[in-house]
Amino acid sequence: MTIDLQKVLEETGYITNNEPAPGVIIGADAQSMRRGRKFVPDALWRSSSSLTIYFKYTDTDPCPETVATWRQEIWNEGYTPLFWVISPGTVNLYSGYGKPIAKNDAEQHRIQTFRVIEEDLRRLNDFAGRLAMETGQFWLHPDAKCCGTRVDQQLLRDLYQLEKHLTVKPDGLPSDIAQALVGRCIFTKYLIDRGIISTEYLVASCGKETLQAALRDGDAAQNLFKKLKTVFNGDMFPEASAVGIRTMGRELALVADFLEGTDLSNGQRSLFPYQFDLIPIELISSIYEQFAHSATPKDDSSTIEPEARLNGVHYTPLTVVSLILNEVIHHNITGDETVLDLTCGSGIFLVESLRRLVAIKSAGKKPSRHCIRETLYNQIFGIDCSEAAIRVAAFSLYLAAIELDPEPYPPEVLKFDPLIGKSLFIGDAHSIENTPDGAPLRHDNGLRNFDIIVGNPPWTFKGKTGTAARRGRRRKDNNTPILPRSESQDFVHRALDFAHGNTRFGIILDATPFFASSDSGCNASQRTIEMLSPATIVNLSALPWLFPTATKPAVAVLGRCRRPDTKDGIVTLVNVRWSASGEKSKTFTIAPSDIVDFRIDDWIDRPEILKAKIYGHDRDLKLLSRLQNQMKSLGIWLSDIGTELRDGLILGAPSNRTRESKDLIGLDVVESSDMSHFNISDGLDAFPYEKAEWPRNRDIYRSPIVLIKEFFRGSPRPIAAVAKNDVVFTDAFFGASFHKLNPELANLLAAILNSSLATWFFLMASSEFGIWKRRLLKKEVEKLPLPDMEVALNSNTAKRLFALMTSLHNTSDSSVFVDLDEAVFDLYGLDEEDRILVRDAYVRAGWQWEKGRNFYAQPANTNDDLKTYSETFVKEISKWLQVRNVRSLAAEIYDLPRNAPIRIVRFALNERPSTPSVQIITPSHDLQVVLDDIGRQIKLPISSSILGEREVRANGNNEVIMIKPAARRFWMKSIALRDVDDLIKESFHGIPQ
Repeated sequence: MTIDLQKVLEETGYITNNEPAPGVIIGADAQSMRRGRKFVPDALWRSSSSLTIYFKYTDTDPCPETVATWRQEIWNEGYTPLFWVISPGTVNLYSGYGKPIAKNDAEQHRIQTFRVIEEDLRRLNDFAGRLAMETGQFWLHPDAKCCGTRVDQQLLRDLYQLEKHLTVKPDGLPSDIAQALVGRCIFTKYLIDRGIISTEYLVASCGKETLQAALRDGDAAQNLFKKLKTVFNGDMFPEASAVGIRTMGRELALVADFLEGTDLSNGQRSLFPYQFDLIPIELISSIYEQFAHSATPKDDSSTIEPEARLNGVHYTPLTVVSLILNEVIHHNITGDETVLDLTCGSGIFLVESLRRLVAIKSAGKKPSRHCIRETLYNQIFGIDCSEAAIRVAAFSLYLAAIELDPEPYPPEVLKFDPLIGKSLFIGDAHSIENTPDGAPLRHDNGLRNFDIIVGNPPWTFKGKTGTAARRGRRRKDNNTPILPRSESQDFVHRALDFAHGNTRFGIILDATPFFASSDSGCNASQRTIEMLSPATIVNLSALPWLFPTATKPAVAVLGRCRRPDTKDGIVTLVNVRWSASGEKSKTFTIAPSDIVDFRIDDWIDRPEILKAKIYGHDRDLKLLSRLQNQMKSLGIWLSDIGTELRDGLILGAPSNRTRESKDLIGLDVVESSDMSHFNISDGLDAFPYEKAEWPRNRDIYRSPIVLIKEFFRGSPRPIAAVAKNDVVFTDAFFGASFHKLNPELANLLAAILNSSLATWFFLMASSEFGIWKRRLLKKEVEKLPLPDMEVALNSNTAKRLFALMTSLHNTSDSSVFVDLDEAVFDLYGLDEEDRILVRDAYVRAGWQWEKGRNFYAQPANTNDDLKTYSETFVKEISKWLQVRNVRSLAAEIYDLPRNAPIRIVRFALNERPSTPSVQIITPSHDLQVVLDDIGRQIKLPISSSILGEREVRANGNNEVIMIKPAARRFWMKSIALRDVDDLIKESFHGIPQ
């Protein structure tokens, strides 16, 4: 390594103490990790999510054409957001995501230039040093313009255009023929790009020097595919594949244009066609996502939905596949295990499983072709109802086998056995063994058992007919409730038919049943987890970018993967949190604080515990339990005083208006847009209809009526008001009539419903708010705990509330809502720690809106966020210290630059009692030196401990140092309370227990 390169890597944290930092690979090892044509890196950094940075040193500044050529290769790899070109005195950073356009477009994709001097290297470290990359701070920088158009995005766009042109009516190809043709051509192009098929081989096979030329000659194309069939066998070139090829002149030319990089939407030719030998297999197999989400209509009706949408199919990103396989193919694995995916789609789980099993068998050595083929043919199995999906899965597995092959030359040595009908099966996973092709899944004693079962089954709901069919196919001894609106868990029960006692499971499921307020949904999910125990639930609902075509959130369930010493009845919950950097980089990180355990019996007793564990901490659960145990619910209280919460009117389509509603004619109608906090608009329209679908009883519209909106609007604060006159309210509301009851009780209830305490409760205990939709269900509103309303009504606090409500009729001043919240807290008897929990929960609920998310993704301020965090921490610890009153705690906040990727607070025990203090100190050195100093002091390599958006708590002698990412969300008051609790549990040195 040159001196200049080493200096740059040291100053930016990629080399520490003369050793590569975690994830950094130097020299020949880095070069062996990629297969390029012209670009050879001198070093690379790779994150746990496969994001890569390349470092290239040159003695002189390379010409733009050279950089453009390097960029083309890097862009095709798909996982490199930027690469560094280092030359004497200069560091240029280029985007690896921007699509190559011209041979001299390097300048267009240059992000920044830095000189190799102290000041610039400091800026470079702040911008794209290892800590900035690990913590995600890089992605928040305004100059991080490296998202561009990634190769997978461009490939999907181009494939969409290609299939659109191939299948255009009236003379276009059927979708299945078009898909098979494209897959066959990409497979062939991959072999050519890898050098497995040479120019000489092409000429000998079809008389053409390139695949594109062969595709523009029908006879040449037919001869080529016929030859490839004899060489490769397998499923990529079936017997019928060459039939009719010579007649597809227009279609073959379109595929040739695609392979040459032509934009089929405008005919513009690219100078940089795809390099399929460099594009990761999982990205190539995303062909299935595009094809599966394209319509396959049998007529001209525009109402026919794409096959994938009807079947609830969603492409599975590699990040999620890696998350699951990291657990199921981990400890105590020999490499001989069999893998089954009941809904394999494009085969991404199978491809990654093949890679990992071969790696385990090879034990660090190059695998033999025999090892690869034996694993492929005998250990990897998949089922899917879509023939197109199975063909892409076969395509992907063949590519993976070639990728793993240490010497895939000449072509004749790559003859494959067919997979379809042997280990890949087309059919319904629920009955596949009863078909002739499903025979390999049977043995004398019943179904074949597998060691590992993975997958992403459909989440679809097919109505009453589909539910009836699901009941009909279920085994009689299966007494688990059938989910009313999702079939994803049906596949778990089916997977158990193929399992033995030690089978491991890793399955992505529809998240909504796990948080359902219905008994059937919750009971079914609990039963599923019991059957897979010891189980882990990974909540992915905060990451909508994972499955952008899905209409529901996701969880991953890992079964029987944990250590043998795991206690019975314990469920592990992993909450994958949203971050701005994760959304931009399409990655996520799991921190230790994101992992909690709970007893499944507690979940059965209190279904809301799962959601409360996600959005709260132990203190939230205790507060929730206390309020529920000590107070009546809103529903019970309403029943006690002679009323109830009701759904509003449903007018319905004209054909459905069959019920009399004459007694409502002339009443004002409250629509969703007519109500805000404490206010109902004047000048409402009168109800004119004699009939409605569900008019409801006239008595529920008698005033005064407490109304609460079903949906939140613009903020996490529920919207409630009191109607002073009789009104008809629609099903956009829930309403409780207080006719002939004390109207002040209605006002008091409206005040509580408009408070942040109601937000906190709904965030912890409702089924959809915070997880999926920004709405409430009636039964969830009815569960809200209420103080003794008669006692509260006669309190001074109620008088305060009524005065505030009057103010809020005329203003939306946020400070008035703060006062209202404090008054409601007084009604509920909350102490200061409880109030911190509720206030911060209101903030977290606001992360469902972009504005709230982005604000708390921004760097924490020293004088605001860090100070209040530290004061809360010190105050809470001091309660313990006051027991003996012999020690005190002091906090030191490191005043780091705003763009620093982390924040640091040190808490130190003083050997004498004194007033707790919080000080702000300004380090005399840059961040890297500060971390090194801290590391030496507590004998821990701090820099290398910071991996991803994780929190580091370093314990020293009578001190603890909190090192966390800079984002505000890590430095909230409630997080300080959680950190104190965690510290106490771990017996903070010097604090009496």
